[in-house]
Amino acid sequence: MDDFDGSPSTGDTERAGTPAAQAAVYCDPNIVKRYLLSLVPVLLGGSGGDSEEDEEAEFEAVKAMFSFPDSSAKCKAFANDPAVPVLYVIKETEVSSGAEAAESEYAFSTATYVLASELSWTPSHAGSIALIKRAPTLDPAVQLSRQIQVMNLPGPASSASLPTAVADSDKDGSSGGITTGANPYEALHAYVRFAVSPYFNAYVAAKELVEQQQQAAAGGEADKDASQAQVQQAQQQGIPMARKKLAELELSLLHLQQNMDIPDTSLNIHPVILRAVSESRRRGMRPSVEVIDPALLSDSGFLNQLQGDVNGWIKEIQKVTKLDRDPGSGTTSQEINFWLSMERALDRIEEQLASDEIVLTMDVLKAAKRFHATVSFRTDTGLKEAGERVQRYNVLMKDFPINELLAATDIGRISVAVELIFAHFIKKLKLTPYPVVRALPLAEAISRDLHDQLAKVLGHVRLMHMDYVDFDRLVRETQGALEVWESQAK
Repeated sequence: MDDFDGSPSTGDTERAGTPAAQAAVYCDPNIVKRYLLSLVPVLLGGSGGDSEEDEEAEFEAVKAMFSFPDSSAKCKAFANDPAVPVLYVIKETEVSSGAEAAESEYAFSTATYVLASELSWTPSHAGSIALIKRAPTLDPAVQLSRQIQVMNLPGPASSASLPTAVADSDKDGSSGGITTGANPYEALHAYVRFAVSPYFNAYVAAKELVEQQQQAAAGGEADKDASQAQVQQAQQQGIPMARKKLAELELSLLHLQQNMDIPDTSLNIHPVILRAVSESRRRGMRPSVEVIDPALLSDSGFLNQLQGDVNGWIKEIQKVTKLDRDPGSGTTSQEINFWLSMERALDRIEEQLASDEIVLTMDVLKAAKRFHATVSFRTDTGLKEAGERVQRYNVLMKDFPINELLAATDIGRISVAVELIFAHFIKKLKLTPYPVVRALPLAEAISRDLHDQLAKVLGHVRLMHMDYVDFDRLVRETQGALEVWESQAK
């Protein structure tokens, strides 16, 4: 590991003396290393112990990341290369093996820190820090805290102990070790809602206040009109659109959190069937019962295995077809997204059932006269009933304009959104037998969304500091939105 003496190496000194380096002051990578040594233990440290020994071990683990051969080169490039705008510090947690955990009665983990130019997502990823340069290169004469933006990103092993997280993610083999612990959508939504949007709104509000003060100090009516025209022109050029896009991004991330996961259906195929289909494709022919060894058609063991596979398919498919949710709980978006996701899940099941492997399995059972395993297959899965119900419900759910309400950034847009929602709601209810017992709770969910959006839009308004004209306008707009709701809900 390089010594942190603050003095550049001979090669670094030669580079600093070149004409290219004279234009941009060379920054010693050791400065970046010392900054990381003070920053990383605070933002990513903590392995469960609060003793001095634990803190010392954590510091040594952070320091050890500079022992990797490419660490110095990455720090050097980050400090001096305009083409490298970001540097990541990634914390990986290694878990003790099962035998070691059994001997010690407790599972233990060891943290490893690495520098990277790109992020990755693995079950052992406990978290990362993104260091973003605010200028093309770093200036050694200026504090790095003034030149670097830092963002802390949680990993899948950050909100739970890794053994539990990995076990939960892979207990059914469906996640492949990808979904564990922390929810990235939740973290990103929190950043946008509680940091990015407030930061943007605070700047815009301060900017508008300064412009108003300048307008008041300008004096004459002509100056006021000119200044007001400039403000209105600037607003038309992008601020409302940027605010709307931020609201839409926040909404999209919230939807990703709220969506009820429809389980992926994976249908097990017998190895003999897989080989037969593969051989048929190799020969360029359609898979049929003729490619199966005739002796197997009378082999009760083989046929029982196929019949067991079919029974397993029924149970897997029923996990989807029997799903439902209470429309009175949660949000309108959850009800909409559930049925749209259900339609996609049923389509994927139908695609699997139409595959050569599934068709050949059913044909083999029919040829062996195992009709009780095939005749009632569709009925037992409930696919037909589920498909018909989803199609009926999605007449209402498709193109439902709820996002117009949830992304509204002012009272006027909320009023327009309410009108659009009820126009769609009333029109589609006449075309689909969406049950009344679901329609009423859905309307209540819309009312909750309206309440939440009004509170969100009005929440940052400082009513006691507003001019009376603006206050009166806001009250009338809010009253108008509520009147629109009353008239439409009737």
